[in-house]
This record gives sequence, structure tokens and C-alpha cells, in this order.
Amino acid sequence: MRLANRISLRQLRLFIAVAETGSFTAAAKLMHVTQPAVSMQIHELESMMDEVLLDGRRGFRLTPAGEILLRHAREVIASLELAEVELKAMKGVATGTVSVAAVTTAEYFVPRLLAAFGEAYPDIRFRLTVRNRSGMAELMREHKADVAIMGAPPPGLSLRRVPFAVDPMSFVAPPSHPLAGRKSVPPLALAGERLLLREQGSGTRAALERFLRAHGVKLAQADEMGSNETLKQATMAGLGVSFLSHHTFAMEAAAGRLTTLNVRGTPIEREWNVLVPTDKKPSLAVEALVDFLQHQGRALMEEAVRA
Repeated sequence: MRLANRISLRQLRLFIAVAETGSFTAAAKLMHVTQPAVSMQIHELESMMDEVLLDGRRGFRLTPAGEILLRHAREVIASLELAEVELKAMKGVATGTVSVAAVTTAEYFVPRLLAAFGEAYPDIRFRLTVRNRSGMAELMREHKADVAIMGAPPPGLSLRRVPFAVDPMSFVAPPSHPLAGRKSVPPLALAGERLLLREQGSGTRAALERFLRAHGVKLAQADEMGSNETLKQATMAGLGVSFLSHHTFAMEAAAGRLTTLNVRGTPIEREWNVLVPTDKKPSLAVEALVDFLQHQGRALMEEAVRA
């Protein structure tokens, strides 16, 4: 009897789980079966193929035969999932997996947006990748994401831009800071402060630099830090004043650990966009996500800041 008529999809899924987790126990938990059941199915696979698939049972590695089976097993499962997507698409049902890329600032609200979208479209799954701005451009250039969520689109790429929300950004400091609580702080007052900055190329950094140039502010001291989390921790520790999206420090502000400085001309609002490559036809799932963000994204983000 031919191999294709003997191996079951269940066995292929179990084998993939073992290969990807590197553990019979972990694969059993992932697939909601017992560990002996996994061992038995792998043993049956090896018997049917007359090949050793795993070299060792603890700290194992795939044999060449195992590598071949894993590659084709993934192709079989992926083909069936694609068939499901196409069959549902015939009925106008959006399904499948959407690869979403988001800039680091967006990681504070994108999971909430995807959770709300998932409630409306339970047949759609996600792969979420978070990168800084330069990393986002690389992902889109190499077609490793179906959609991108960020501010200004990276240059030189063919992308459809759909604005869906605004991002308020302000100067923040500990509540004990001398400028905290003042009704109106002139921008020039920042010249004497130690400002904490995101890395070059960051959208937040670019917005801050435009604001400082527009108001003729020349910094006496500035320190560059590579993430919003580091900026928040350094600011709460009293190292200096930072410039952040309201989405990144809402919890710290609610807990009384950070406060917004009432600098004239702030908050500054930048636009959040969902970007879709134009060199390939988007799936129904991608179009559903874009439509959802365009019509409901702003309200959900405003609610998140108020929460």
C-alpha cells in the first residue's frame, strides 16, 4: 500500500509538533494527547516509512528522512489550510492567516485592535511581528508582512496607505519634576532639561526633532535610548524628560508614576496608517482587517488611552 494511503493527517500534525517543540512531552501538551500516544504515533510513522525519523528520544534531532517528512508534512497541512481559505472565499467569507508588522510604539495597542477584530472574524488568525522603523521597511521590502501598522510609510516602496487613527505625543516626567503641574510650559524651557530620545530613524524621534526646530530649542543634554520601555524606566528614575506616545505611558500615568508636561504646542498628533503592498492582490482577510481598522480603529485606540 502506498505511503499516502497509510499516513493520517493526525500523525503528520503530531510529527510536526514534535519537530517544532523538540519534545514529546511538549508536543503532547500542544496537541492535547498523552505523551505515550505521541511516542506510539511516531513509532508507527517510522515503521510505515521503514526509516528512523528522530535520532534519539531525549535531546533528539531529525534524521535526513525526518527532515524530508517534515518539509512535506508542512506542505500538506499548508495546502489543506489554503484550500479552506479558497473554499470560504468562494462564499465571501474572510479566513486564513494575516502577517501583521507593527512599529515598536504600536505594540502597545495593536494586540487590543487584533483582539477586537478577532471577535468579529474568528476564522482569521495572525502572525504579529514588531520592529523599529528601519526593520519595518525591510519586512515590507522582502514581502514578509501582509500589512504594516506605522506612521509615515517608508520611502521607495509601493504601498497603499489607509489612515485609521491619530497618535498624540507629549513630554513626560515624574510627578516630582519642577515643570510638572504648571499650566503652561514654554518650549524654550526644555533647553535646560536633559531629554531622553529614541534612536535615529524612529518616528517619535523625528516628530520631537521637528517640534524642537520649529520652536528654536537647542538641547543642552540628550541621551539616546533604544526602546519606549527603556525611556519610561529612565524617566521614572528621574534621569530626564522623554517624549512619548500617550499609548505607551497610559498605565504609568494612571498609577501616578509619570505625568504629562503641559508644554505649549503639545500634544503633537501624528497619523497612524495601515499599509498594504500594491504589487499583489490582498486576500479577503487582509481587506477585512484594513476595513475594520479604518472604521473602528480610532475609537478603540481612544478607549485604550482612557482606560
